[in-house]
Amino acid sequence: MLSARPRRLMTASLLLAAGLSLSACGTGGDAQTNAVYQPAIGANLRSGDVQLYNALLVSNDDDTYTLSAGLLNKTKQPEQLTGASITPLDGGAPATAEPSSTVEIPSDRLLTIGSEGEIVLSASDLVAGKYVKLTLTFAGAGDVSIEAPVVERGEEGVYDAVAETEGGAAAEEKAAEEEAAAGPNEVASQGAEGAAE
Repeated sequence: MLSARPRRLMTASLLLAAGLSLSACGTGGDAQTNAVYQPAIGANLRSGDVQLYNALLVSNDDDTYTLSAGLLNKTKQPEQLTGASITPLDGGAPATAEPSSTVEIPSDRLLTIGSEGEIVLSASDLVAGKYVKLTLTFAGAGDVSIEAPVVERGEEGVYDAVAETEGGAAAEEKAAEEEAAAGPNEVASQGAEGAAE
């Protein structure tokens, strides 16, 4: 039978070994605190001259999709977005678009696009919840590609800040074309209705 002293020594050794082995469980190269945390739905590309943050396509009612993304220019020169294209990963038809107005990103700055409808793509076969290959073309950096999700605008108002139509000069041209097509009588009656309200 063991005396009290060796028993205490053995108990202390077991407790020390258990404490050391259990405390090592949360450390190492795969610890959660060492992983990049991405709380948003959009996709991120954290390398290259132009980096993308929270890139996603928001569905509109008319088979168009507005690009919402943060564009970070890591160069010492201003950069310009010149175009965008999407290709559904499940084999649907690709679509392309040019910015509705000039999108210039100052050097070493983040520019968020989407609220002005800078890039609106037409595509009839995209499905919310699926991913597309999104390629943005820049004047200096060339093509930057990422797999980005397609999301529904939804009723909760989560994407209310994302424009549903093209902004800038393209939207003004489209409004002028619609006004010209409507004819002077219809435009005048709309103006009278607005004044009556």
